[in-house]
Amino acid sequence: MIDNYITIIILLIFGFGSGISVSIASGTSGSFLIPCLTIFIGRSIYQAIGASLLVDCIIGGVAGLIFLKNGNVDMRSAFPLVVTGVIGAILGSRFTSGASPFGLSIFIGLFLIFVGVNFIVTGVQRNVEFIEGKINLKLFKENKILSFVIIGFIIGLASGFSGIGGGGLIALFLIFVLGYDIHTAIGTSLIMMFFIAGSGAAVHFLNNEVIVNIAVIAGFAAVLGAISGSIVANKVDENKLGRLIGVIFLVLGIALILNLLF
Repeated sequence: MIDNYITIIILLIFGFGSGISVSIASGTSGSFLIPCLTIFIGRSIYQAIGASLLVDCIIGGVAGLIFLKNGNVDMRSAFPLVVTGVIGAILGSRFTSGASPFGLSIFIGLFLIFVGVNFIVTGVQRNVEFIEGKINLKLFKENKILSFVIIGFIIGLASGFSGIGGGGLIALFLIFVLGYDIHTAIGTSLIMMFFIAGSGAAVHFLNNEVIVNIAVIAGFAAVLGAISGSIVANKVDENKLGRLIGVIFLVLGIALILNLLF
């Protein structure tokens, strides 16, 4: 139950921020909402993970439909990835309740610190030549179906377990392995996030680890944030925005760990 207006305001602020993060940095709502719900609203790490997955599902569904309407979604080639992603998310979500809340919080906190530092140093790096120069994609391209099965399962497992969605990883995979253009890759990855995060959220819901009214309020703000972020990203230098998000991630990661220790 939501106790007061301050809680609602906090949810709207962090939900909006998570939507901006997803639209600009191909991130996940969990990076904002998990620290928010555990530190400022006092929910358990399990409830925070479940809520963030439901919000990712909402963002993926709403934003994905916009891309679908504009003809920028192609699920046919990447269908095996979403199937194994859903399976992985279901399994990962079942493991969450058995994990130590301290260990989960430390893991997510360190992840946020790592991503935050990376964004601060490099901004939002989307240079194709840079990626192709660092990763040998030949093996993936020659074994697409097997790659989809393995990558989809791993992304789904991590997403369901930790609440940290893999929309950005899916988009990169579609661009560099299937050769999708950026708009189609983002649109397709959002629809995939709807199914993968939604499957994980469903399992957490069955385990009483989703507070629906909190997720709905944050999800509403996240959709507005995603739309606003898409507009702003076309007018402001993307790397500067990425570095700002990196600072926020870094602060939230440190705060999450300090909240545990003290």
